Amino acid sequence: MVDIIGGGILGLTLAHELLKQGQPVRLWERAPTLGGLMGRTTFDELGGMSCDRYYHAILSSDRTLMGLMDELGLRQRLRMVATRMGFYHAGRCHPMTTPLEFLRFPPLRMIDRLRLAYTILACRRINDWHALEQIPVAEWLRGLSGERATRHIWEPLLRAKFDGDFSQVPATYIWSRLVRTTDTRTRGGSQELMCYLPGGYQELIDALATAVRARGGVITTGATVAQVRVAEERVVGLSVDGNEIVTDQVVITAQTPIARRLLPPEAAAVSERWSQLEGFLGIVCMLLVLRRSLTPYYTLNITDERIPFTGVIETTNLIDPACVGGYHLVYLPKYVAPGSPFATMPDEQLRPTFLSYLRQMFPDLRDEEIAAVRIGRERYVEPLHPVGMTDRIPSVRSAVRGLYLANTSQIYPQLTNGESVCSFAHQVAATVVTGNIGHTDHPAPALSSA
Repeated sequence: MVDIIGGGILGLTLAHELLKQGQPVRLWERAPTLGGLMGRTTFDELGGMSCDRYYHAILSSDRTLMGLMDELGLRQRLRMVATRMGFYHAGRCHPMTTPLEFLRFPPLRMIDRLRLAYTILACRRINDWHALEQIPVAEWLRGLSGERATRHIWEPLLRAKFDGDFSQVPATYIWSRLVRTTDTRTRGGSQELMCYLPGGYQELIDALATAVRARGGVITTGATVAQVRVAEERVVGLSVDGNEIVTDQVVITAQTPIARRLLPPEAAAVSERWSQLEGFLGIVCMLLVLRRSLTPYYTLNITDERIPFTGVIETTNLIDPACVGGYHLVYLPKYVAPGSPFATMPDEQLRPTFLSYLRQMFPDLRDEEIAAVRIGRERYVEPLHPVGMTDRIPSVRSAVRGLYLANTSQIYPQLTNGESVCSFAHQVAATVVTGNIGHTDHPAPALSSA
């Protein structure tokens, strides 16, 4: 029996894969619903309209995710749309979707634009990322894109993404991001193709849960796992809601700081190993439900340092507004370090603060056009991998027999998204299955750029 702690997309995909390989599975989720960060929020004040709590996209190049949807019978529900991207720079919005728009971007000279294009081509030619892991991202970008493009484009984006401090971010971050996003382009690069399910990622979550149960897997929500039981350096059980559950294999899919809280004193050495790389940024994200569209862009990147949020994401420029009651959804994400004032700012203060900045960008936005607002907060979202720290990534298989860790910190150098998480779940399943045959402590499998 394999017990999986966590009912997000990673835990559910892992359960699905293990069951396909003949492994019995129980899945435990603390929340009353499945999905984690990919879950939904409901607006009772808008007649029960629901939408994704946070924005998520499916790229046309997401091969593993597409294969999973084929298995679950969801592929025919997937819709593909050409989206647009813009940049907010020096108080103005600039389109940056097509090569021609790119060439017209005012802050850059022709040589800067050519060097940016060269940066993208150079990323796509890199297959071995290990050397990049040793180089600070800003230093690497200056060498490729030049000082001006780095100062006007890359550094403001990095500053917003990493809450001001990107000094220890390795070059692998931009490499992975550019490889993934440029795969969505049509031939010639004139359009960016993205996909969505009409019911959001919740459709995938529900289909996975149905498939897991159909294969005999047991899913329990509203269950608090207090501790993994260990004796003689092997897993012997779980403590769940005051009950002792006998088991010999446990996969914790919670983020590392949370996973460490589940370990008993007998696993102190494992806890110490996991603590070597457990940094995460959190997120504060304000979701506006509007009665009209705000921008023509799915993503409006912000290089203006006066604006605190990372970007303006209008997901209804991807999904059909009819899927969300005819409203328009705008997400304002702010990645936050633990000490950031935005991390602890009360909702009643954050809402007018974010709205004031949004109105600096869009002065014509009126109060009556805002149908509803939700503020979401998560403490552990973006795993941090400082320069030269790859060897500190925790192993999937621990030194305690039958104990596994699987979370987004181990997906490096890939970015955290539905594609990379599902691909990682396949690799973790293979590790767990081979764990029934032999036991060696080996690193988390690195994902390829595909």
